[in-house]
Amino acid sequence: MAFDAFMTQGVIKARTRKLLINTLVIAAVFHAFILSAFGVQSIWKVDELSPPNVAVTFLSGTPPPPPPPPPPKKKKSNPTPKPTQIVQPKANAIVQPKEKEEPEEEDEGEEGGVEGGVAGGVVGAVPVAQETAKFLPPSIGKGQLISDMANDPRYKPRLPPALNRAGMVVWGLFKLCVTATGSVQSVQVLKSADKLVDNDWVAIMKTLQHRPYSIGGRPVPYCYPLRVEVRSAN
Repeated sequence: MAFDAFMTQGVIKARTRKLLINTLVIAAVFHAFILSAFGVQSIWKVDELSPPNVAVTFLSGTPPPPPPPPPPKKKKSNPTPKPTQIVQPKANAIVQPKEKEEPEEEDEGEEGGVEGGVAGGVVGAVPVAQETAKFLPPSIGKGQLISDMANDPRYKPRLPPALNRAGMVVWGLFKLCVTATGSVQSVQVLKSADKLVDNDWVAIMKTLQHRPYSIGGRPVPYCYPLRVEVRSAN
C-alpha cells in the first residue's frame, strides 16, 4: 500500500507538470496572437494627421525709389591744334632824311593884347577858356560865393512894383559858370522867375565874386546851379 501511494503520487506530479507546461504554452501562444493582432492593426490603420494651420502676415512697406541714372560721360574733345603763325621778317625800313625845319619867327603879339589870346583877335577881348568847367553841387558852388546877396544892396535881387505884393514869393533857378580867378563868366536861366525880373537878376549875378576852386592845388573853372528867391517886403 505504501508503494502504491508512492507510485500514484509520481503519476500525479507528472500530470500536473504537463498541465502546467500546456497552460504556459497556450498562454504564450495567446499573448503572441494578441500582440500580432495589435501589430497588424497598427500597420493596417494609420490615422491621417491634418497639418497645423499657420497664419503668416507679410508686412510690406513703400519700396525705395529707384537710384538716379548715372551721369552721362563727357566726351573728350580733341583740342583743335592752333595754327602756327608764321612771322614774316620785316624789311628794313627806309629812313627818309629829315628836312631841316626853319626856325619860326617869334610873334611878339599885338600891343595891348592879352597873353594866351588868339592871333588876329580883338584887342582887349577876354581869352577863350581852354579847360572844360567842372560842374559842382549847389551847396559846394554856393559855398564859394563871396558876395552877400542877402544884405549887400549891390547884389540883392529886387522885385518890380507889379510883383511886390503882400505874400508874394518869386524864385528862379540859374546856372552860373565861374572862371579860375573867381569871376562869373556866364549865367543861364534854368527856371525862369518871371520875365519882369529875369534880365535884372542875370545882370546882378554876373557881378558876383567867388573864391577860386582848386583841384590838386590848381585853380580850375567850374559851374553850379543857384536858386534865387525873393519875398515881398509888403
